[in-house]
Amino acid sequence: MTANEQIIALVKPEYLKKIPKIFRKHATESTCKLIAREHADLYKAFEDGEPTDSQKQEMTDLVNGIFEERMKKHSML
Repeated sequence: MTANEQIIALVKPEYLKKIPKIFRKHATESTCKLIAREHADLYKAFEDGEPTDSQKQEMTDLVNGIFEERMKKHSML
């Protein structure tokens, strides 16, 4: 699995289901780019192989927070 696939696997399924399919790829890719840019050390842990449990939990909180914030902005939650 690539780093982006590992990160998107941590997103709550109900968030992904609420995003229309035509926008889902853009939403997931742009979120991963944002994380790679702003949290490079955490993103690198996912690129290099198997992240630790604490890194997985930190990434889960981060990525779900981003999705929640954006979905509220677009009145999807």
